[in-house]
Parts: sequence; C-alpha cells; structure tokens
Amino acid sequence: MIEVAVAFAAAEAAVAGVKRAIALGKDIQECYHDISTFFEKQAEIKSVAVVDTVAKKNPNITLSQATKQALDATFASRKLYRLEVELRELLIYNNSEETGLYEEMCARRDAIVAAAKEEAEEEARIARVRLREIARRKAERIELIQNIIACVVGTACATAILYFIYSMFNWRE
Repeated sequence: MIEVAVAFAAAEAAVAGVKRAIALGKDIQECYHDISTFFEKQAEIKSVAVVDTVAKKNPNITLSQATKQALDATFASRKLYRLEVELRELLIYNNSEETGLYEEMCARRDAIVAAAKEEAEEEARIARVRLREIARRKAERIELIQNIIACVVGTACATAILYFIYSMFNWRE
C-alpha cells in the first residue's frame, strides 16, 4: 500500500524544488525531475482512492484503518490540488521561454491516460468476447451430446418397438 504521507511529502518537496530553481533563475527544463516527481506522487495519491475501494472488500481491514486511509487520501488530495495550482502558476507566469508548457503537458497526460484507458477497455472487451466464445462452444458441445444421446435412445426405442411387433406376429414359429 502506498504510504500517503511519504508520497505527499515528496510532492511538496518537488514543488519547493521548482520554486527554488525558478527563484534562482534556472531554466524550467532543469526542473524536469522535480516536476516529474510531483505529478508521479500526485498520481500515486489519486490511486489510493482506487486501492481504498479494493480495501473495502478486504475483511481484514478495520473501520478505523479504512477511515484513516480515506482521511489521509482526502486531505492529501486537496493539498495536492492547491500545490498543482501553485506549480501551474509558476510554470505559466514565471517562465517566459516555455510558454504553454503546462497546457501541453496536461494535454499529453490526458491523451496518455485516455489511450491507456481505451487499451484497458479493449482488453476487457476482448476478454469478454473470448469468454462468450468459450461459453458458446460449451453450449454447442452440450447440445451435440444431447442430440447424440437422443438419437441413440430413439434408435433403441424404435428397435425395441419393431422387435416387439415382429415377435408378436412370429411367436408361433
């Protein structure tokens, strides 16, 4: 499980590093590592909400643990939003050489997330189609077996009836 406090501290440190670098007059590209760290930790903290929904299904987790995790994730998420706004303003207003950097990064991030989501949905669709195909084949095999059994039973019954009729008329011989 991701430790929210550790990820949050790393995100705060990354924003502080960007602030220091900009205050020292460094180029925004020199802050790449700090910016990358911030968004990486932001994604980790956002994923805690997804992990928490999985943890609800875990019977070993207590209510107090779940509440603490949810509270930590909520406070961290809200603070991260404020830090993201601060970082966005730093990138937009304090960096005249790299105009549009934040918007371009967000657009690319959204495109990557959308592509990953689309890929996951496609994999899930393929899995559903495969499972439906397996179920269809199983149903066809069951139907084939039922048809064979019906033919065998029908043939046996018809043979028995014909033998009975034959033996009725030829009982004297």
